[in-house]
Amino acid sequence: GSLHADLMFIGEAPGKQEDLTGRPFVGRAGKLLDSLLAGIGLSRDEVFIANIVKHRPPGNRDPRDEEVRACTPYLEEQIRLIGPKVIVMLGRHSSRYILSFLPVEFDRITEIRGTVYPALLFGRPVRLIPTLHPAAALYSPAYRATLEEDFRVIERELAGAGKTARED
Repeated sequence: GSLHADLMFIGEAPGKQEDLTGRPFVGRAGKLLDSLLAGIGLSRDEVFIANIVKHRPPGNRDPRDEEVRACTPYLEEQIRLIGPKVIVMLGRHSSRYILSFLPVEFDRITEIRGTVYPALLFGRPVRLIPTLHPAAALYSPAYRATLEEDFRVIERELAGAGKTARED
């Protein structure tokens, strides 16, 4: 992604296609992400996409705590280097990790999705927005509208951070 991105997405871990290509979000969930970005006037070239875990867990299982601990120093350095104004956590795993820096607790991502959490992360002000992973909308199409709603929140936050998401 862009090294100058105002918007950073953080997912869970690479899936099968991502592991094969070495690029994030290249499968069906990636196509949906591209569509959601286009809906707020952005392209993938303007954002940075990272994952909590940098390798695909065997059997596509949830990342284990030790895997998260091993990989998050790389993620934290990516956040420091990019310096995004808005970070969107895609799904519960990335939301749980990033929001662990704040006093935010939740059981289900649907409880907190679309909420904006102002924070100071690694010495910089940032707006944190948890949302559903795009794959959730592939399994439950009703979640597409939820994601679109959350992307309007993202657009608003980018505009408020001095970055116009949509050129009118």
